[in-house]
Amino acid sequence: MKTLSLHEIDTSGLTLIEASAGTGKTWTITALYILLLLEQRMRPEEILVVTYTKAATAELRDRVRKRIAATLDLYVTGREPTDELEQMLLASQKIDREAAQRLLTRALYSFDDAAIFTIHGFCQRALLENAFESGSLFDSELTADQSALVAQVCDDFWRTRIMADEGPFLERLVMAGYTPDKLAEPFEGQYQNRDLNVIPEAEDADLVRLMEQRDALLPPVAAMWAAERAAIVQMLNRANLSQTSYKPAQIEAAAAKLNVCLERRSLDKGCDGLALFTPARIEKGMKKGSIRPEHPFFDLCGRLHDAAVRVDNGFNTKLIHRQLELKEWLRNELARRKQTLNLRCYDDLLLDLHLALEGAGGMRLAAGLRERYKAAMIDEFQDTDPLQWRIFARLAGLPPKMERGDYGAGNAESPPDAPYPLFLIGDPKQAIYSFRGADIHAYIAAAQATDKERCWTLDTNRRSTPPLVAAVNTLFGTDNPFLNPAILFGAVQAGRDRRQQLLCNGRPVESPLRFWVYQRADRSKAAGKAVARGATVTATATEIARLLDGSYEVIAKDGIQRPLKPGDMAILVKAHYQADQIQSALTALGIPAVQHGNATIFKTREALDLLRILRAAADPARSALVREALLTSVIGLSANDVFDLQHDESAWEVWLLRFRALHEAARAGGVIALVSRLLGECGVRRQALASAEGPRRMTNILHCCELLHQAEREQGRGLEGSIAWLERRITGELQDDTFLLRLETDANAVTLSTIHASKGLEYPVVFLPFAWDPPSAKSRRVLFHDASGGLTLDLGSDQRDTDHKQLAREEQDAEAARLLYVALTRAEFLCYVTWGSIKGAFESPLRRLLHGENFKDAKSFGAADDQEILDAVAGLAGKAIHTDGPSPIAARFMPAEMAAPPYTPDQNASGPFACREVQRTISTEWRVSSFSAITGGSERHLQPHDYDAVAAPDAPQIAADGDSPLDGLGAELSIFGFPRGAAAGTCLHELFEQLDFSAVESESLERLCQTVLLRNGYDRRWLPAVQRMVMDIISAPLLSADPGFSLSHLKPGSWQVEMEFFLPVNRLSGSGLTELFAGLLSHDRHGEFAEVLAALHVQELRGMLQGFMDMVFEHNGRYYIIDWKSNHLGNQHEDYRAARLPEPMARHAYILQYHLYTLALDRMLRLRLPGYDYATHFGGAIYVFLRGISTGSVEYGVYYDKPSPLFIQRANELLLVSGEAGVR
Repeated sequence: MKTLSLHEIDTSGLTLIEASAGTGKTWTITALYILLLLEQRMRPEEILVVTYTKAATAELRDRVRKRIAATLDLYVTGREPTDELEQMLLASQKIDREAAQRLLTRALYSFDDAAIFTIHGFCQRALLENAFESGSLFDSELTADQSALVAQVCDDFWRTRIMADEGPFLERLVMAGYTPDKLAEPFEGQYQNRDLNVIPEAEDADLVRLMEQRDALLPPVAAMWAAERAAIVQMLNRANLSQTSYKPAQIEAAAAKLNVCLERRSLDKGCDGLALFTPARIEKGMKKGSIRPEHPFFDLCGRLHDAAVRVDNGFNTKLIHRQLELKEWLRNELARRKQTLNLRCYDDLLLDLHLALEGAGGMRLAAGLRERYKAAMIDEFQDTDPLQWRIFARLAGLPPKMERGDYGAGNAESPPDAPYPLFLIGDPKQAIYSFRGADIHAYIAAAQATDKERCWTLDTNRRSTPPLVAAVNTLFGTDNPFLNPAILFGAVQAGRDRRQQLLCNGRPVESPLRFWVYQRADRSKAAGKAVARGATVTATATEIARLLDGSYEVIAKDGIQRPLKPGDMAILVKAHYQADQIQSALTALGIPAVQHGNATIFKTREALDLLRILRAAADPARSALVREALLTSVIGLSANDVFDLQHDESAWEVWLLRFRALHEAARAGGVIALVSRLLGECGVRRQALASAEGPRRMTNILHCCELLHQAEREQGRGLEGSIAWLERRITGELQDDTFLLRLETDANAVTLSTIHASKGLEYPVVFLPFAWDPPSAKSRRVLFHDASGGLTLDLGSDQRDTDHKQLAREEQDAEAARLLYVALTRAEFLCYVTWGSIKGAFESPLRRLLHGENFKDAKSFGAADDQEILDAVAGLAGKAIHTDGPSPIAARFMPAEMAAPPYTPDQNASGPFACREVQRTISTEWRVSSFSAITGGSERHLQPHDYDAVAAPDAPQIAADGDSPLDGLGAELSIFGFPRGAAAGTCLHELFEQLDFSAVESESLERLCQTVLLRNGYDRRWLPAVQRMVMDIISAPLLSADPGFSLSHLKPGSWQVEMEFFLPVNRLSGSGLTELFAGLLSHDRHGEFAEVLAALHVQELRGMLQGFMDMVFEHNGRYYIIDWKSNHLGNQHEDYRAARLPEPMARHAYILQYHLYTLALDRMLRLRLPGYDYATHFGGAIYVFLRGISTGSVEYGVYYDKPSPLFIQRANELLLVSGEAGVR
């Protein structure tokens, strides 16, 4: 594979980039992104970048944005280039400086639209944006947890199919410990995987018939046994049989077991003793040259045993048949119920998009996605699966045989030209997430589908020091280190700045990869895990204390030399209980340590304790529940304390009253009130913080409380509902980031992390104390890949426990080797690895790397001398390839237990406390504002809705000024007397927001007017006046050019009320507005607006102009803006004549208002309406003065204007930012 060169890489077609640990994968992605922006002239929204976690997505967005900004700075300032990409760009003839600045500036401005998503985020967006093409559900709810639905489906299958089975099968199933959940256990995580091949195919067995045939043989066997037992046993004792199987004691034990089975006349619970009396077993136990004992009983036992085996096989066959039925049931029922509930889980997003791409409209959908996304980069591609690979292959337009990886080595046929730029970026050596569904075989298929000339590798490690890089190269430089010939290890070179070092007493540390070999007390066999683990924990904690004694210092990137701190170190483990043990040891030495990983809060002791407390609070009359709550670690009473309470009535009553108070608190204020009282009155905080693990425990309690409160608030649960919710979470397996354990402190502390959670991270010093621990064998299912690379689940074939189990184990071992690689490549300066002859270590991938095939089995490895093991590791150190100095690998026996040096935190390390100083100027220009704010002179009065609070100063006053809903009742009850002010305007606006213009009936209008008036506090005596006003407005002509049109002619769906918009404004100021309106105002139409505009104090704005158009409607292909004005201009219609309206329109700057509204609507229509033309499609702005409308003429209460096209042109040039207005 060629080393990646940015000069040579082609940014079109299918490209594979293999990035070993620490070689700059993210740097490469950002570099490719820049090339696509500059060379291919793409926009950020056209470059699809997909990764696998939300955290990785956020980091990638940040890194890409910074890279764009840095590259723009390169062109703007002309500074010296700092890396290969910048050197190449400045030397390139393809990109001129001016064009690059323009493209990069555009990319920065539009980067919020960058298409950088998680895989599920991409699929969700593709389905929503192509809902018709994909047949996708609208507004489906996305859930991270489908466990409750799966359990429901399994329960229904159990009731429907299993309970309907014949009794013997059900009895035997229950006897074997099967439940609905256990029946579905083999399919966990694969419920809807259509690629899963399940074997064997099994017919439904007639178990009743088989049992009847077996049981028919029981009477004759029992009769003969009762009559001749002594003779039969004596015959076997006297026969010359192997004493391995037929010792007298063994024969007697088998006879006793057989006796029990025959007395109860049943073999349903099995019978271990039967086999010893069968001809086949006797034949097998005969010594050479001996004569086989003969007796009719043996033949009968043989027949009975064969019949019993047929029953067992029949049960297993029937069980497999039912499980196959359950698999189909799960797939179909989950899909059906989710559709009914309009629900999706994350895997459904992938499956739905894949099915859409495979379906009838798939080619059109794929073409649409290619049009939307001009290029795609798939990060962490080693964690893909066949379904995801097929999605991306379809996106790129690859033929189906390339999806399957048919272009392997030696294939004479060349792949077709695939010009779509698809970059697959990952490292197969770091594929460690099979438990999440990742499939390394999908990566291999994609690699085989890629032209070898387009396969690149990154070969420079910039994470670790040169000696540490050399050590890892040596360790993995064996034949087939990853147990898969398709995954090769290529030695990488070190590219880290040599000035960054770890010093010990002023000198660079030597031999950074340090092996500790455990010494056993009993050297005749492998050490027990518990003993070895305890010694390792102690040695690790002691060594960390030694490293913190002040003699070790770090030279960082900035050249500053500082002492090594706890936060510089990480301990990587495989299981959280291992982290717990080490954290306790570190805490005992006073060394701060925090756990970081994928553990869920619901698996902590505090979650279970809180559940017990909630149960007691829900039913405080039940003393047993209260006692159980008192014994939790949260409250902290001992068993003796609780026992004493039984004899101290007053003390017991105190606790009962406390739990009754908790009960009342929950009823009044929910779980948050209960926990608040619990913390305050039950000594929980003091109890939790009294121990060394106090911060961790307190964090867990508060985290649980927060999640319970959130669930209660969102789902309206009471205390019982919260208990049920917490119970399901404790017993379930959820994958939601909000449930992960939080760090109890962000202080400087040693990191304790699982290896899986450490992937992608780096630490100056790393400890691997349990590298000897073998791969976990928790799963009982046999899941493996067949010869064609297909994922196969074996439920019980003839090869299940032999060949197929071996294949499954080999895949586990291969992933364990990859996990070890991830662990060993996290360190920057120093890495400690524990090794030795410990139970299970023979199965560890480290044994193969250190010892090869020197030991044939676990027994020989267990018997090996500790010195022999140490010498083997030391021999590897001698083979290490390094340029100078001592070997980068060292081996020694694990340090004996000794007193750890005291750890004293550096109290001055952080320096004196001081407020941070603002280093940059914070711009106050860019903001979101509104018409009211920019004309009102103060952002504090920001109110996007214009509710007409201003009244004409010279208007006749028939009611007192103000906002009282009762104002005006003493005057004539006409619309002229209706109260004025903001409250009245709000009330009348609400009427028109809720009015259906296409279907106004007298009764419905009366109900609406009455409801709105009363809700806003107005006397119902205003109802006739308001109702008359509404009817006048609905029937009044509004357009002089179309006098026959009124709002009553509107068709359903032809109008929208309260249309909100955000209009991007480059710079809006008073002088800018004056320039904008120059020459466009007439006195007849716009009154004294020119003078008003000149005197207007406009708050300068750069940002977004927000507003709400009261109503937008469409009539005869034209779009009109309506604004309702409740301003009081007088007590007769003549005061609202059209010729008089320009004056109040100008005085209140409504003319500016509708010009701005017109700009927003014009911008939206240009983007949404095909063939849009302002002159043709925009009708104008209509301001309706509600008090002055006359049904017979447009001359009263209606102000109409259509801004000049020149205004639109000028505004787009002088005022607005190019792009789209957000309108909804």
